[in-house]
Amino acid sequence: MHLTTPAFIALIATAIMALWSAPGLTQERGDARRGSAVALETCAGCHGVRKGERSLNPRAPQFMSIAEVSGMTAMALNAALLTSHPNMPNIRLEPQERSDVIVYIQSLKAD
Repeated sequence: MHLTTPAFIALIATAIMALWSAPGLTQERGDARRGSAVALETCAGCHGVRKGERSLNPRAPQFMSIAEVSGMTAMALNAALLTSHPNMPNIRLEPQERSDVIVYIQSLKAD
């Protein structure tokens, strides 16, 4: 197999990006307790972040409701937290904070 220089560079870049974004290599697994603290500090101004807690902003869904959405995986939550929303301030969480909030939201899902 003979790779041209651009193809080789693209292959290497893809491999590096895959490794860089692989869970566990760039950050530790999320922690629900830390995620709760981040959510209370960062998100509670609009969202209901605890079980049964109402959102202060009627357009901001409760974290418990988010957790119950069908297909709401860690990957989907990560994408949602990285995407700006029209009615939401552009909050930037560090990768570990994001992992912690994701695990916290998933912990709210009814068994």
